[in-house]
Amino acid sequence: MKIALFGVTGLLGWAVGQAILCRKHELLTFSGKGAKDLESIGSVTALDLVDDEALTRQLLDLWPDVIINCAAISSPDSVDADPDYARKVNVLAAERLAQISTHLGARFIHVSTDMVFDGSASPYRSTDAPAPVNEYGRQKLEAEKRVLEACPENAVVLRITLINGNSPTGARSQHEKLLRSLAAGDKPTLFADEFREPCSAANVADVIAELCERPQLNGLFHWSGGERISRYDLGVMIFERFGLSPDFIEKSVCADFVENFGERPGELCFVLEPLVGKLKTRPLGIAGQMQDLRVPDDLYNWFRETSNDPDLYVRRFKTS
Repeated sequence: MKIALFGVTGLLGWAVGQAILCRKHELLTFSGKGAKDLESIGSVTALDLVDDEALTRQLLDLWPDVIINCAAISSPDSVDADPDYARKVNVLAAERLAQISTHLGARFIHVSTDMVFDGSASPYRSTDAPAPVNEYGRQKLEAEKRVLEACPENAVVLRITLINGNSPTGARSQHEKLLRSLAAGDKPTLFADEFREPCSAANVADVIAELCERPQLNGLFHWSGGERISRYDLGVMIFERFGLSPDFIEKSVCADFVENFGERPGELCFVLEPLVGKLKTRPLGIAGQMQDLRVPDDLYNWFRETSNDPDLYVRRFKTS
């Protein structure tokens, strides 16, 4: 199949691109800024999602069989800083991609979030009523509705949770942010009362790649790693994976930071049925996710000097 992927330079998009290539499909990659050489992917075309004319012309020229949307303004803080622009990306561009998919007869896969829920009735089924508590969640919920209305017969909206993995910039994922914070001399604060079911970017990518090949599976679905853990305990596991002391983490609770971060859902966990019973891909637990994590290359010397057991991670070198 010919598959167009938006948001390929992000944490999830990069993993999705690699999964698609592993399955020997033709991959067409797009990002707002593009990239001359994205590791494991190659050249990426620069395409502004909010440029409706350019977006439409590009897709009509290429006529893909599948369109995958991993692009988003995904930081709640960034959404709050410029909600109008974020809405253009998170809502209007997603709707436009769904409309174009319908015109092309292409399959459309759109990535959404657990943040459409308020955390008061976890675990959530895909049929449960959403109740977002912040602007990011409200935008993603509006996008879900518009996507399913615009492309009702050949689309998947896949809600996912907190993602672990390795980003192409080495600065986007949970462990990369924690390592960089520590390397900068800061003590990261993590909440002991904020619970999630983290998933692996590579595992979600395998799910999306399989959904490309399963046109009989359509609608709104949930996916996660299937194991509940607090943000603090996840941070401890990440530090232990790299031989770092958990004493480097400040343990706190959400109520202490309401003025800084606003209201945060306390618990966002998913019921994975019916999707989990229909796919060959299985959820990857937290222990398995830890083994895939890498130290960004620019932090490797710092890691060797700081870790209590630097042999826990051995850098992987590129092979030609």
